[in-house]
Amino acid sequence: MRVVAIVPAYNEGQRILPVLDVLAAAPSVDGIIAVDDGSTDDTFSVANQHSAFLTGKLRVVRQEPNQGKGAAMQRGANEADDADILLFLDADLTGLSIAHVENLLAPVKSGEKVMALGVFRGGNFWTTLAQILAPNISGQRAIRREVFLSVPCLADAHYGVELAITSFVMGEGLPMTDVVLKDVSHPTKEAKLGLLRGVRARARMYRQMLPFLLRRYNPKRKRKL
Repeated sequence: MRVVAIVPAYNEGQRILPVLDVLAAAPSVDGIIAVDDGSTDDTFSVANQHSAFLTGKLRVVRQEPNQGKGAAMQRGANEADDADILLFLDADLTGLSIAHVENLLAPVKSGEKVMALGVFRGGNFWTTLAQILAPNISGQRAIRREVFLSVPCLADAHYGVELAITSFVMGEGLPMTDVVLKDVSHPTKEAKLGLLRGVRARARMYRQMLPFLLRRYNPKRKRKL
């Protein structure tokens, strides 16, 4: 079972390296694809300077202009044409360890589940609360590649892509599970962009999620934590 990690990134030049460090050291990760989604900072050059790029474990692709998270994830999946399992991780994670990566991959590598959804606990009050209230919005997940590519309208989902994936998997009755990522978090949009720009970015994110929040699905099987 070949595992390829995909890291969609937009203006994450100051934050992406720790995530790449963990993925480069994780024994279950066979390859890494960082997708620079039209960044205006140095994300592309920073990722290209990582040691995993020099060893061939990391590839960095760039798409322009910025097309949104859903399109970046799909681009990564298309590039990973030799993968059985895709591991999606946000580029701005803090507190991530090799153990978190291995635990997230384990249920899918074993064949027991087609998707494992990583949920934050303990890293930051606000991100933990958000994922207690709405765990399906997590950007951290391991999933069979063929299942991911079966999700309709990925490229147009933008920030609704996580809800689209989870809705599809549950609606099809496919086995999935949640995996707790203890002490993992990421900075809020307000912390990254400042209060006013952060609030605007958050409003845009929720607006893009709304169609998928309103979409109904009838899961045939219950998730297990």
